[in-house]
Formats: sequence, structure tokens, C-alpha cells
Amino acid sequence: MNWQPANFDNVEQLQKCAINNNVLANNYSAVNSILYGKKFNSSISINGGWIFEKYYKGKCPVYCFPHNIEGDNSELNSALNLIVEDSKEYGCELKFRNVTEQQKDKLLQFLKNVEVIELPELSDYIYLSENLAKLPGKTYSKKRNHVNQFKKKHPNFRFEKLSPENLDAAREVENTWLSESIENEDKNDSLADLQNEKLMIFEVFDNFEFFSKTCGMSGGIVYEEEKPFAFCLASELSTDVTDIHFEKCISPFAHDGGYAIINMEFAKTVKTKYINREEDLGIEGLRKAKLSYYPEMLIDKFLCKII
Repeated sequence: MNWQPANFDNVEQLQKCAINNNVLANNYSAVNSILYGKKFNSSISINGGWIFEKYYKGKCPVYCFPHNIEGDNSELNSALNLIVEDSKEYGCELKFRNVTEQQKDKLLQFLKNVEVIELPELSDYIYLSENLAKLPGKTYSKKRNHVNQFKKKHPNFRFEKLSPENLDAAREVENTWLSESIENEDKNDSLADLQNEKLMIFEVFDNFEFFSKTCGMSGGIVYEEEKPFAFCLASELSTDVTDIHFEKCISPFAHDGGYAIINMEFAKTVKTKYINREEDLGIEGLRKAKLSYYPEMLIDKFLCKII
């Protein structure tokens, strides 16, 4: 198998694969495969119409579940056999990570002596786009109140779809957000993680038109008069799902409800049925925030290892 880091030449195949498999989980996003490749030391192999992906923990590989580019899984066992053979050269136990419930069941049918470990910190939060856009009924009354309070305090805010014309304003928000996070010594992220995230975001900005054409990249930015204070970046994960990759809001707007504003205003522009707001990473505050928007479903993830 020929392994190499995912790059721009692979994007169209990665995106086609995600669409044809009606992917819900964000770790199979073409955009995430490109952006997080360096962070997780991951690589892909395109072999016989299948996309394989692995990353390394030390010297040992950890595999993702393989996907057929055309969505035809009739030869899944053959694809899994390729992974089994590839893993033998490392002398490590075979591991699959970010495995969904359905994928886990298929692995249990194919492999023996599988230990399954649930990874709740990696569960994807999936919402109805309409709910995030309209905040309907009693369920969302607190969220509507929060939004209304923001509008009362900041009556001159405005939302724009992200475009090449306002990317510099979004860069300004990211730079300010990073400075604030460093100053506040955010304990959830190391300085290196925050700086690497900025590099990923700027890579999207620098190639926004390319990602828009190949992956349905979109986003939004919010201003108060001429001052930008929040932005988000998203892409088309499948025909039914839009994946939110990044969402940032600076002070004092974040305290006033700026995240609720960018969340709602961008959701109004989304054409897919669902929005994936990705995982909570085991951060309690993030978990509570995601649950407060009442997800339609959680996509649970598992680690499967052969013992």
C-alpha cells in the first residue's frame, strides 16, 4: 500500500467518497483529512477504489475504517484484509479508532478477539439545521432570550456570508481571539495547539475558493458596525450534513452571546438537513454548551483493538 499525507490532489476523491457514503462523522471529512494530517501524523492510501487512512501513536499505526470511493461496500472484507496485512510489518496490536456503531459491528463480524472501548469525548453532535436557525418552541426559549439580549445590547450587528472579500476581517478575528486566549492562559489548549489551529484556519482562508469549489466550504462573519467579532468555517460533509470546523468570537461579544449569534445566523444559510458541530473533546463546558442546543443525535465513536 502506498501511504502519503493527504494533500490537495486527493481532495476531490476524499470528498466524493464522503458524499457517496453519506458520511455523518466529521473525521471522514475531506477538509479534516487535509487540515489535521500534520497534527496527527496521518497518511492515506487510495487502493483499488478504497480510501484507507492511518495515523501513528509512537511507532504503531492506528487505522480508520476504510471507505469505498463509490460507496460500494461489497468488497469490504478484502479492504479490511489489506489493513490486517499492512499492520503486520509494525509488530503492534491492530487498532481501529473513530469507529462508528455500524462500523464497529462490521469489525466484530470480520475479526476475532476484539476489545471495544467507547470514546464519549469523540462523539459528534448532530443537530437539525432548522432548529439552530429558528430556535423554536419552549425547548429553545433560553437560547432565544440570550439572542434577544445580544440584539438589544448590540443593535447594529450584521452577518455576512464568508467570501474572499471579507477573509481579512476573519483573519483579524482569529488573531485577536488567539491573543486573548494566550493572555487568559486557556487551560484546555496548549499554546502550540492554538498556534497550529491558527495555521489550519489560515490555510483554509488562503485556499478558500479551492475548498469552496471542491468541498462546499462556506462560513459566516459577524460585525458590529465595521468591527468584525465572530466567524465560522464549515464544509459539506455529505448531501445531508454540513460540518462546522471552526467557530470563534472575541471579547466582549463572546460574553454577551456572540457565539449564539454566529451559530444562529450561519444556520439560516445552511441548505443541508443536519449540522455536525463535532465533538466536545471531554471538555465539560463544551459538552454542556453542545447539549444545550439539543442535538438530534450523537454519533458515538469507538476504539477497536485486537487482543
